[in-house]
Amino acid sequence: MKLVKKKTRMMLRVGVTMITMVSFILISYALINSEILQQELKVAVQNYGIPSLFTLSLLLDLAPQLISPVMVLTAAIFAGININYAIIITILGSTIGSILGFVFGKKYMHTAVNLLTLKRSREDITSLTNKYGKIIVPIAAISPLPYLPVLLGAMNFSKRNFIIYGLIPRAFSFILYGYLIHII
Repeated sequence: MKLVKKKTRMMLRVGVTMITMVSFILISYALINSEILQQELKVAVQNYGIPSLFTLSLLLDLAPQLISPVMVLTAAIFAGININYAIIITILGSTIGSILGFVFGKKYMHTAVNLLTLKRSREDITSLTNKYGKIIVPIAAISPLPYLPVLLGAMNFSKRNFIIYGLIPRAFSFILYGYLIHII
């Protein structure tokens, strides 16, 4: 039994290390090639319209990235897509991507955290996340700061707090950014 638990921990450590490395690579690539990525997003939205707007918004909030769906929303508005459609589709894609990321973090990454940390440490992380997350998550949701629903799920942020302090401010920020971009 101990051998099985030890192997499970080792596999989880390898898995978490791999996920961390992939996330780091994606974030590094986004930092180094932000201009190129923004241009590619614009081209994709111009060529494929609303379906690409939805897909890119979903993927940008699902995977850890430094590029926000606001960039895709901006590209859609500049490409001539109706502002209201662009905002609604961005909100839908981002919300679905955020929920999928949160569920993935809650289901798989939280299990890894449970196996790799002591019970007291997990309780402290959960308490701190739900206490201070009410301040930090809305700031990340409405600003250009990275918004990482997978991490929120892994840190056991409550579903209620995720909806209230993450998804709702995120949706309002897309409305605000969309109309500000349209005016400019």
